[in-house]
Amino acid sequence: MPKQSLASGTFRDEYNDDEERRLSSICDCSKPSVRWGWGIFSFSAVLVSIILICVSLKKLSSTEYGVAYDRWEKVLINATKTGGLHTGPPGYRFIKFPSTQITTDLQDICVSRDGLRVAFDVTFQYQMPVDRIVDAVEEFRDFKTWSKVVEAAGNSAVQHTCSEFNVTDFQGIRGRIQDSMLENIRVKLQGSSTKVTSDGVYALASSLQLRNVELPGEYKNAIAAKQRAEEDILLATNQRKQEITRANTELKAAQQEQTKILNTAYNTGNVTILEANLKAEETLFAFEKEQQVLMEARARFGLSSNGILAYMSNQLYASMDKLAVSTEEPARISRKGLLSEASIPADGRI
Repeated sequence: MPKQSLASGTFRDEYNDDEERRLSSICDCSKPSVRWGWGIFSFSAVLVSIILICVSLKKLSSTEYGVAYDRWEKVLINATKTGGLHTGPPGYRFIKFPSTQITTDLQDICVSRDGLRVAFDVTFQYQMPVDRIVDAVEEFRDFKTWSKVVEAAGNSAVQHTCSEFNVTDFQGIRGRIQDSMLENIRVKLQGSSTKVTSDGVYALASSLQLRNVELPGEYKNAIAAKQRAEEDILLATNQRKQEITRANTELKAAQQEQTKILNTAYNTGNVTILEANLKAEETLFAFEKEQQVLMEARARFGLSSNGILAYMSNQLYASMDKLAVSTEEPARISRKGLLSEASIPADGRI
């Protein structure tokens, strides 16, 4: 046993001496090989440090949110970062999401409540709430997958809204349909119409525009035919009114002409009657005067009826400048001899 202990101690002493000589040779910078070794070591250390620093720094732009993920430990750091330069475990990466509003266009075909296919073009805007990024990453992994889910949820909301309205409503109450689409999208994306919950897809819907609606061709043709029929009916109604107005105008003109003719006839008749009355009065007056003259002549000359006739004949002949009479027998031309015949009757009549 003493011999073995002595041998072991001697071996340790020799090993320690060798280590001291090796360390002294490594630290002896007077040798070129040692200097080169230390230089390479220092350069490698600096290079490794630089590499580690580089892989430990990540940058986010001012329009991005990020959640750090350690790819080696498979750990998600439960803290959302905003724009700037950030440090983390070597080799980590950011799962990035836009901090601004995101716009999505939807072009698809939906079915209305009355069973007609309607093509739509919808654009809606949404945003990732900063306090829900970690939840979205845990459920959907990254922005690409999450955005696809949001788009699918938005399309589902639009499809559901279409089924609530008839095809005629897309022409008459388009604004109301747009508001209903936005309300349904909020419920789908947020899980509630007022706030973001775990029942949705962790997206905050802000606005929606119903840009275009393409109705079925058969329906548009039917609507066009109906409009043409309504226009034809309106045209016929207007023409009927015009014809009625024209007929009423012509009737009023005829009535006015009738009134005018009747008034003229009445006036002419009244004038004719007045003239006839005046002529009759004139004739009666002339006969009365003639009677008075004859009565005076009969009384003055004592003439009989034949004498009166002879007197009247003489008066007629005397009033004419030239008189030619053609008679045949037994016509009597002269009554001269009768003027002295027969005296006037006692009653004084002719």
